[in-house]
Amino acid sequence: MRYAHASRWSNRLVRVVATADEGRAREAVRLVVDGVRPSSEAGPDAATNLAALCEALETAPEARRTLARLVRELPSRTHAVPALTESGIPSNEGFVTELWSRIERRVLPPVPDPGDLRELVRALFPRRNDHLWVAGIPESDWRRLLTLLDVTAASFPGVGEELALSIRILAHHVSSLGLSPEITSRLPDLERIDSPFLHLGHEVLGYLESFDNDVEGDEEPLLEQALATVARCRAAVQRLRAEKHEHGTSLHLTSLSFRLLALIDRLDLLLHLTEPVERDFQGSAIRLCRELVQAEGTRDHLVPHLRSSADLLAFQMVEHAARKGSRYIASGRSEYGRFLRSSMGGGLIVALFAMAKVAMGAWTLPLGVEALLYGINYSLCFVLIYLTGATLATKQPAMTANTIARSLGEEGHDLSGLEELVVRVWRSQFVSFVGNLVVAFPVAILVALAVFELGGAPLAGPEKARSLLEGLHPWRSGALVYAGVAGVLLFLAGLVSGWVDNRLIYRRVPDRVAHHPLAVRAFGASGARRVADALGAKLGVVVGNVFLGFGLGSMGTLGEILGLPLDIRHIAFASAQFGSSLHVLDYQVETAFIAQIALGVALIGLVNFLVSFGLSLAVALESRGVTFGETRRLLVHLLARLRRRPLDWFFPPPAR
Repeated sequence: MRYAHASRWSNRLVRVVATADEGRAREAVRLVVDGVRPSSEAGPDAATNLAALCEALETAPEARRTLARLVRELPSRTHAVPALTESGIPSNEGFVTELWSRIERRVLPPVPDPGDLRELVRALFPRRNDHLWVAGIPESDWRRLLTLLDVTAASFPGVGEELALSIRILAHHVSSLGLSPEITSRLPDLERIDSPFLHLGHEVLGYLESFDNDVEGDEEPLLEQALATVARCRAAVQRLRAEKHEHGTSLHLTSLSFRLLALIDRLDLLLHLTEPVERDFQGSAIRLCRELVQAEGTRDHLVPHLRSSADLLAFQMVEHAARKGSRYIASGRSEYGRFLRSSMGGGLIVALFAMAKVAMGAWTLPLGVEALLYGINYSLCFVLIYLTGATLATKQPAMTANTIARSLGEEGHDLSGLEELVVRVWRSQFVSFVGNLVVAFPVAILVALAVFELGGAPLAGPEKARSLLEGLHPWRSGALVYAGVAGVLLFLAGLVSGWVDNRLIYRRVPDRVAHHPLAVRAFGASGARRVADALGAKLGVVVGNVFLGFGLGSMGTLGEILGLPLDIRHIAFASAQFGSSLHVLDYQVETAFIAQIALGVALIGLVNFLVSFGLSLAVALESRGVTFGETRRLLVHLLARLRRRPLDWFFPPPAR
């Protein structure tokens, strides 16, 4: 089979030589690229095709010399600086501007410039997925081809004019961005005289000039010095990202850090291409080729831009949520009991506010006012639960999912180590559900009874009570779909909390409040500091709870206003409505119907949890760069644990 592939290449190489002799160099190289590209999923892959090309070149010296000449001449005939300094580097235009530019290029492609290296790359690799098979070929196979074509450090002495200019441009960009106020305000040491960003331009220029001076053998030590300075610049940016929990972040700072790291990596890559001795010249050439093919092949794709631009900000949002998520995870039996008590308190508060909403439903109000009152009612409920230390079960998943992702990052993607943490998260959710339900249900009945005894009239009419029950039926209503809507809102509330916490840190709001003249005069210096600390610690969660309250409380009325089937179902409120409706109907309800409603309430809680937890975990894992394969291995570990010790998922084991 390998001989057959090589035989086909012999015929193609004859055409390559003939095309090159006709002066059509670009078409000749494209014949080679087309031969390496996989023809179909069923046919040989790119690595097999490349291996066959190498075998054919070993027995065809004329074709080898021709292809080697083309590989040298084609790039040298183009303007390479834009490709070397811009391709694959995040734009500095801003998120929205760059997004619009990509859309515009997809609709109305720019005029091609045949003298641009980027245009050459696009012409040789025009297909949408070319960058995938280029990246999939092992580096050892590429090195074999480069050796056959005599692409080595020894065959490229000195530094070409365009390569040198690209290196100088990149060094200038790295220095200016690294010393921008947004970075130096967070890393003040970068403004000192020994800042790597201050020295980078001088080090790079000294190295490039060494090729033209009369000093023998100074190129290698000067290159080492320049590379060491580049490494110090990279370490500074990585430190900025590692300390983001102290400084906060923004889309602009996110974009700036990504762009700076990309520029540093490209500068490092190009410096290795100038090596005066063979070290990793071929590896750098392969990396550059892969990066250019990917950059030009995906330059108008929207998804990579969206993911790269939002990655660090999403990481920061889930990081802040994760810091508060650990309080929602019970470890031993004492904490398990504490969770049960706090969730019972949450059930009590939910029952009271759920009955308040039922009472409001009897008022004749304009829909807009009704939505506002419902939102305020639920917001007060959630804020009160938080401030009293009580627990609302479905509020936990968004926080605990982020804690799992944070633990994953700390353990270096060692998924097996997360098994115990996930079990504790599930167990904590279970006991919180139980605590909410065992109190919300009977308290709602007691409230309905008290209203009837004190007011002489039921909390709601029989028709309204029957309607509330039917709205909880698992298959005769949209209860489970609406439970999914509630899960999405619970997930978004977690992101809102993280976003607010991030902005507080990024804008240094607590410190600014602590030093505000009015706050100092009103509370004194120490009192202003306490107010500022409380603001930093609690405001994010309070805002998230207010967002959740208005989302859950007003969604049904909003759907009515818009004429859309919008509503929510939440397990704690559903259980309270279940209990109060049974009392209003004097428990004259079919047993089978009661069982179905009870099942509906349980399924509502399950959907609340799965949607909120699943979305939160997906975003958190994405921000940590966790692959689908790693997630699948985590599920395998969890299923094995469920088979071995199922009770651990619901009750803490005795202390050892």
